[in-house]
Amino acid sequence: MPAGPGARDDLETIPLLRGGGVVSSFLGAFGTSLKETRLTAALGYVMSLKPRVFADLFGFRGSVVSVSLEAGQERDRVDILFVTSRGTGVIEAKLDPIDPFMQAFKYQATWRVLLTDYVPSQEHRARMRVRYFRLNEIAQVLKHLSRSTGSPLKFLCSDLVRYLEDKNMIRNRESVEIYAREINEEVTLAFFLKARMYGCNYEASSRVQEALYFAPHFGRSIANAYPGVTRGVSYVAKIEIVEPAETWKDLLELVTSIRGKTWLKSNIKYLESIHRTWKWPVKRNFLFLGDPRLVFNPAIRKDDLQKGKGWLSKRTFSFDDLFSALAK
Repeated sequence: MPAGPGARDDLETIPLLRGGGVVSSFLGAFGTSLKETRLTAALGYVMSLKPRVFADLFGFRGSVVSVSLEAGQERDRVDILFVTSRGTGVIEAKLDPIDPFMQAFKYQATWRVLLTDYVPSQEHRARMRVRYFRLNEIAQVLKHLSRSTGSPLKFLCSDLVRYLEDKNMIRNRESVEIYAREINEEVTLAFFLKARMYGCNYEASSRVQEALYFAPHFGRSIANAYPGVTRGVSYVAKIEIVEPAETWKDLLELVTSIRGKTWLKSNIKYLESIHRTWKWPVKRNFLFLGDPRLVFNPAIRKDDLQKGKGWLSKRTFSFDDLFSALAK
Protein backbone atom coordinates (compact mmCIF):
# COMPACT_ATOMS: atom_id res chain seq x y z
CA MET A 1 0.00 0.00 0.00
CA PRO A 2 1.54 3.38 -0.96
CA ALA A 3 2.71 5.61 1.85
CA GLY A 4 0.44 8.50 2.66
CA PRO A 5 1.36 12.19 2.42
CA GLY A 6 4.13 13.20 4.73
CA ALA A 7 5.26 9.61 5.37
CA ARG A 8 8.97 9.23 6.14
CA ASP A 9 9.47 5.47 5.84
CA ASP A 10 13.03 6.02 4.67
CA LEU A 11 13.96 7.61 7.99
CA GLU A 12 11.87 5.81 10.58
CA THR A 13 12.43 2.47 12.30
CA ILE A 14 10.12 0.36 14.41
CA PRO A 15 10.92 -2.30 17.04
CA LEU A 16 11.24 -5.87 15.79
CA LEU A 17 9.30 -8.34 17.93
CA ARG A 18 9.91 -12.07 18.28
CA GLY A 19 7.48 -14.04 20.43
CA GLY A 20 6.17 -10.79 21.88
CA GLY A 21 9.58 -9.58 23.06
CA VAL A 22 11.64 -6.82 21.48
CA VAL A 23 14.66 -8.03 19.49
CA SER A 24 17.60 -5.85 20.50
CA SER A 25 20.37 -7.43 18.39
CA PHE A 26 20.78 -8.88 14.91
CA LEU A 27 21.70 -12.28 16.34
CA GLY A 28 18.63 -12.16 18.57
CA ALA A 29 16.45 -12.13 15.45
CA PHE A 30 17.43 -15.76 14.78
CA GLY A 31 15.97 -17.05 18.05
CA THR A 32 15.54 -16.26 21.71
CA SER A 33 17.37 -19.31 23.03
CA LEU A 34 21.15 -19.09 23.33
CA LYS A 35 22.99 -21.81 21.42
CA GLU A 36 26.69 -22.59 21.37
CA THR A 37 26.68 -23.10 17.61
CA ARG A 38 25.16 -19.65 17.05
CA LEU A 39 27.66 -18.00 19.37
CA THR A 40 30.74 -19.77 17.95
CA ALA A 41 29.59 -19.05 14.39
CA ALA A 42 29.37 -15.32 15.16
CA LEU A 43 32.71 -15.32 17.00
CA GLY A 44 34.39 -17.28 14.22
CA TYR A 45 33.19 -14.85 11.60
CA VAL A 46 34.47 -11.84 13.55
CA MET A 47 37.80 -13.64 14.12
CA SER A 48 38.14 -14.27 10.38
CA LEU A 49 37.85 -10.51 9.76
CA LYS A 50 40.61 -9.67 12.27
CA PRO A 51 42.60 -12.93 12.54
CA ARG A 52 45.84 -11.32 13.67
CA VAL A 53 44.18 -9.64 16.66
CA PHE A 54 42.76 -12.92 17.94
CA ALA A 55 45.83 -15.00 17.03
CA ASP A 56 47.94 -12.66 19.17
CA LEU A 57 45.38 -12.79 21.97
CA PHE A 58 45.34 -16.59 22.01
CA GLY A 59 49.08 -17.02 21.47
CA PHE A 60 48.85 -18.59 18.01
CA ARG A 61 52.25 -17.95 16.39
CA GLY A 62 52.94 -17.59 12.67
CA SER A 63 50.91 -16.12 9.82
CA VAL A 64 47.22 -17.02 9.88
CA VAL A 65 46.32 -19.19 6.89
CA SER A 66 42.64 -19.95 7.63
CA VAL A 67 39.85 -19.82 10.21
CA SER A 68 37.21 -22.59 10.10
CA LEU A 69 33.93 -23.34 11.89
CA GLU A 70 33.01 -26.87 12.98
CA ALA A 71 36.07 -28.27 11.25
CA GLY A 72 35.93 -32.06 11.12
CA GLN A 73 38.65 -34.09 12.81
CA GLU A 74 37.56 -37.71 12.35
CA ARG A 75 34.35 -38.08 14.44
CA ASP A 76 34.52 -34.78 16.31
CA ARG A 77 34.19 -31.20 15.14
CA VAL A 78 36.20 -28.26 16.44
CA ASP A 79 34.16 -25.16 17.33
CA ILE A 80 36.72 -22.81 15.75
CA LEU A 81 39.98 -23.88 14.09
CA PHE A 82 42.89 -21.53 13.35
CA VAL A 83 45.57 -22.74 10.94
CA THR A 84 48.81 -20.76 10.87
CA SER A 85 52.18 -21.18 9.19
CA ARG A 86 53.50 -22.64 12.46
CA GLY A 87 50.66 -24.91 13.61
CA THR A 88 46.96 -25.23 14.41
CA GLY A 89 44.92 -23.79 17.24
CA VAL A 90 41.57 -25.16 18.39
CA ILE A 91 39.01 -23.06 20.25
CA GLU A 92 36.29 -24.76 22.30
CA ALA A 93 33.49 -22.60 23.72
CA LYS A 94 31.02 -23.51 26.49
CA LEU A 95 28.03 -21.47 27.57
CA ASP A 96 27.84 -23.19 30.95
CA PRO A 97 30.68 -22.88 33.48
CA ILE A 98 32.03 -26.35 32.72
CA ASP A 99 35.55 -27.42 31.80
CA PRO A 100 35.99 -28.34 28.09
CA PHE A 101 39.59 -29.48 28.78
CA MET A 102 39.04 -33.13 27.79
CA GLN A 103 37.02 -32.10 24.75
CA ALA A 104 39.87 -29.92 23.47
CA PHE A 105 42.32 -32.82 23.71
CA LYS A 106 40.27 -34.93 21.31
CA TYR A 107 41.80 -32.90 18.51
CA GLN A 108 45.29 -32.80 17.07
CA ALA A 109 46.51 -29.26 17.70
CA THR A 110 49.50 -27.12 18.51
CA TRP A 111 47.55 -24.78 20.80
CA ARG A 112 44.24 -25.10 22.64
CA VAL A 113 42.01 -22.27 23.84
CA LEU A 114 38.98 -22.79 26.09
CA LEU A 115 36.27 -20.10 26.19
CA THR A 116 34.34 -20.74 29.39
CA ASP A 117 33.41 -19.20 32.72
CA TYR A 118 34.78 -22.30 34.42
CA VAL A 119 37.56 -21.43 36.87
CA PRO A 120 40.42 -23.90 36.28
CA SER A 121 42.62 -25.31 38.99
CA GLN A 122 46.28 -24.36 39.25
CA GLU A 123 47.12 -27.81 37.85
CA HIS A 124 45.16 -27.09 34.70
CA ARG A 125 46.63 -23.62 34.40
CA ALA A 126 50.12 -25.08 34.57
CA ARG A 127 49.59 -27.40 31.61
CA MET A 128 51.36 -26.35 28.44
CA ARG A 129 49.51 -24.92 25.45
CA VAL A 130 46.11 -24.71 27.14
CA ARG A 131 44.72 -21.25 27.82
CA TYR A 132 41.43 -20.33 29.47
CA PHE A 133 39.51 -17.19 28.48
CA ARG A 134 36.27 -15.90 29.94
CA LEU A 135 33.64 -14.39 27.65
CA ASN A 136 34.09 -11.05 29.41
CA GLU A 137 37.69 -11.00 28.16
CA ILE A 138 36.54 -11.65 24.61
CA ALA A 139 33.89 -8.95 25.01
CA GLN A 140 36.59 -6.41 25.87
CA VAL A 141 38.36 -7.17 22.58
CA LEU A 142 35.05 -6.88 20.71
CA LYS A 143 34.36 -3.51 22.34
CA HIS A 144 37.82 -2.29 21.36
CA LEU A 145 37.31 -3.39 17.74
CA SER A 146 33.90 -1.72 17.64
CA ARG A 147 35.55 1.62 18.44
CA SER A 148 38.55 1.41 16.15
CA THR A 149 37.55 -0.22 12.90
CA GLY A 150 35.35 0.22 9.84
CA SER A 151 31.59 0.12 9.66
CA PRO A 152 30.82 -3.60 8.97
CA LEU A 153 33.10 -4.98 11.68
CA LYS A 154 32.09 -2.20 14.05
CA PHE A 155 28.46 -3.25 13.71
CA LEU A 156 29.21 -6.96 14.10
CA CYS A 157 31.31 -6.47 17.24
CA SER A 158 28.81 -4.11 18.85
CA ASP A 159 25.93 -6.43 18.03
CA LEU A 160 27.71 -9.49 19.41
CA VAL A 161 28.46 -7.68 22.68
CA ARG A 162 24.82 -6.59 22.95
CA TYR A 163 23.68 -10.16 22.27
CA LEU A 164 25.95 -11.53 25.01
CA GLU A 165 24.62 -8.91 27.42
CA ASP A 166 21.02 -9.71 26.52
CA LYS A 167 21.67 -13.40 27.21
CA ASN A 168 23.41 -12.60 30.51
CA MET A 169 26.65 -14.20 29.32
CA ILE A 170 28.59 -11.05 30.09
CA ARG A 171 27.78 -8.43 32.65
CA ASN A 172 25.83 -5.36 31.67
CA ARG A 173 26.37 -2.54 34.15
CA GLU A 174 22.66 -1.78 34.02
CA SER A 175 21.48 -5.37 34.20
CA VAL A 176 18.82 -6.42 36.68
CA GLU A 177 20.12 -8.96 39.17
CA ILE A 178 16.88 -10.20 40.75
CA TYR A 179 13.26 -10.23 39.61
CA ALA A 180 10.83 -10.75 42.50
CA ARG A 181 7.14 -11.62 42.57
CA GLU A 182 4.57 -12.90 45.06
CA ILE A 183 3.72 -16.59 45.40
CA ASN A 184 0.70 -17.22 47.55
CA GLU A 185 -1.01 -20.15 45.82
CA GLU A 186 -0.43 -23.87 46.15
CA VAL A 187 -0.24 -24.47 42.41
CA THR A 188 2.23 -21.62 41.86
CA LEU A 189 4.39 -22.86 44.73
CA ALA A 190 4.63 -26.35 43.20
CA PHE A 191 5.17 -24.83 39.75
CA PHE A 192 8.21 -23.03 41.16
CA LEU A 193 9.70 -25.62 43.52
CA LYS A 194 8.95 -28.77 41.50
CA ALA A 195 8.74 -27.68 37.86
CA ARG A 196 11.32 -24.88 38.17
CA MET A 197 9.00 -22.44 36.38
CA TYR A 198 7.04 -19.28 37.11
CA GLY A 199 4.34 -17.53 35.11
CA CYS A 200 3.10 -13.94 35.33
CA ASN A 201 0.94 -11.67 33.18
CA TYR A 202 2.83 -10.21 30.25
CA GLU A 203 3.84 -6.55 30.66
CA ALA A 204 5.55 -4.73 27.81
CA SER A 205 7.48 -2.49 30.22
CA SER A 206 8.66 -5.32 32.48
CA ARG A 207 12.41 -5.81 32.97
CA VAL A 208 12.08 -9.54 33.55
CA GLN A 209 13.93 -10.23 30.27
CA GLU A 210 17.00 -8.48 31.74
CA ALA A 211 16.97 -10.24 35.12
CA LEU A 212 19.56 -12.85 36.06
CA TYR A 213 17.69 -14.48 38.97
CA PHE A 214 14.14 -14.96 40.23
CA ALA A 215 13.28 -14.65 43.92
CA PRO A 216 9.68 -15.33 44.99
CA HIS A 217 8.15 -13.78 48.09
CA PHE A 218 6.05 -16.41 49.88
CA GLY A 219 2.91 -15.00 51.46
CA ARG A 220 1.60 -15.72 54.95
CA SER A 221 -1.17 -18.10 53.89
CA ILE A 222 1.08 -20.37 51.82
CA ALA A 223 3.71 -20.37 54.57
CA ASN A 224 1.13 -21.35 57.18
CA ALA A 225 -0.17 -24.18 54.99
CA TYR A 226 3.16 -25.77 54.09
CA PRO A 227 5.80 -26.74 56.67
CA GLY A 228 9.27 -25.73 55.53
CA VAL A 229 8.00 -22.73 53.56
CA THR A 230 8.75 -19.50 55.40
CA ARG A 231 7.02 -16.18 54.84
CA GLY A 232 9.31 -13.83 52.95
CA VAL A 233 12.10 -14.17 50.38
CA SER A 234 14.19 -17.26 51.00
CA TYR A 235 14.70 -19.04 47.65
CA VAL A 236 16.60 -17.79 44.59
CA ALA A 237 16.72 -19.49 41.18
CA LYS A 238 18.72 -18.60 38.08
CA ILE A 239 16.60 -17.44 35.14
CA GLU A 240 17.52 -19.55 32.12
CA ILE A 241 14.93 -18.43 29.57
CA VAL A 242 11.93 -16.09 29.52
CA GLU A 243 9.32 -16.73 26.83
CA PRO A 244 5.70 -15.59 26.33
CA ALA A 245 2.71 -17.90 25.82
CA GLU A 246 -0.98 -17.08 25.54
CA THR A 247 -2.87 -20.36 25.22
CA TRP A 248 -2.53 -23.76 26.87
CA LYS A 249 -1.36 -25.20 23.56
CA ASP A 250 1.26 -22.44 23.27
CA LEU A 251 2.60 -23.34 26.70
CA LEU A 252 2.84 -27.06 25.95
CA GLU A 253 4.67 -26.37 22.69
CA LEU A 254 6.98 -23.93 24.46
CA VAL A 255 7.83 -26.37 27.26
CA THR A 256 8.42 -29.18 24.75
CA SER A 257 10.81 -27.06 22.70
CA ILE A 258 12.83 -25.96 25.76
CA ARG A 259 12.68 -28.91 28.17
CA GLY A 260 11.75 -31.77 25.81
CA LYS A 261 8.91 -34.30 25.64
CA THR A 262 10.37 -36.55 28.35
CA TRP A 263 10.53 -33.71 30.87
CA LEU A 264 7.00 -32.60 29.99
CA LYS A 265 5.62 -36.10 30.50
CA SER A 266 7.30 -36.38 33.92
CA ASN A 267 6.10 -32.96 35.11
CA ILE A 268 2.76 -32.56 33.35
CA LYS A 269 0.84 -32.62 36.65
CA TYR A 270 2.37 -29.27 37.68
CA LEU A 271 1.37 -27.70 34.37
CA GLU A 272 -2.12 -29.19 34.46
CA SER A 273 -2.63 -27.62 37.90
CA ILE A 274 -2.10 -24.13 36.51
CA HIS A 275 -4.18 -25.05 33.47
CA ARG A 276 -7.15 -25.80 35.73
CA THR A 277 -6.60 -22.84 38.05
CA TRP A 278 -5.61 -19.95 35.76
CA LYS A 279 -7.71 -18.20 33.13
CA TRP A 280 -6.92 -18.93 29.46
CA PRO A 281 -6.15 -17.49 26.98
CA VAL A 282 -4.09 -14.78 28.70
CA LYS A 283 -0.71 -13.61 27.49
CA ARG A 284 1.90 -14.43 30.13
CA ASN A 285 5.66 -14.50 30.50
CA PHE A 286 6.97 -17.88 31.58
CA LEU A 287 10.30 -18.09 33.40
CA PHE A 288 12.30 -21.29 32.94
CA LEU A 289 14.52 -21.57 36.00
CA GLY A 290 17.47 -23.42 37.40
CA ASP A 291 17.22 -25.31 40.69
CA PRO A 292 15.64 -23.19 43.46
CA ARG A 293 18.23 -22.69 46.18
CA LEU A 294 17.58 -21.75 49.80
CA VAL A 295 19.75 -18.63 50.13
CA PHE A 296 18.19 -16.54 52.89
CA ASN A 297 17.54 -18.15 56.27
CA PRO A 298 15.86 -16.47 58.06
CA ALA A 299 13.74 -15.25 55.16
CA ILE A 300 13.66 -11.57 54.20
CA ARG A 301 10.36 -9.98 55.13
CA LYS A 302 8.53 -7.75 52.69
CA ASP A 303 8.37 -4.94 55.24
CA ASP A 304 12.17 -4.68 55.06
CA LEU A 305 12.14 -4.38 51.25
CA GLN A 306 9.51 -1.68 50.88
CA LYS A 307 7.52 0.90 52.75
CA GLY A 308 4.07 -0.20 53.76
CA LYS A 309 2.34 -3.55 53.58
CA GLY A 310 0.28 -5.25 50.91
CA TRP A 311 1.57 -6.81 47.70
CA LEU A 312 5.23 -6.56 46.77
CA SER A 313 5.33 -3.20 45.01
CA LYS A 314 8.93 -3.36 43.78
CA ARG A 315 9.92 -6.15 41.40
CA THR A 316 13.62 -5.69 40.76
CA PHE A 317 16.42 -5.84 43.32
CA SER A 318 20.15 -6.27 43.58
CA PHE A 319 21.70 -8.83 45.89
CA ASP A 320 22.95 -5.89 47.96
CA ASP A 321 19.33 -4.80 48.43
CA LEU A 322 18.41 -8.21 49.80
CA PHE A 323 21.43 -8.55 52.05
CA SER A 324 20.85 -5.05 53.41
CA ALA A 325 17.23 -5.95 54.16
CA LEU A 326 18.37 -9.14 55.87
CA ALA A 327 20.57 -7.09 58.21
CA LYS A 328 17.67 -4.93 59.42
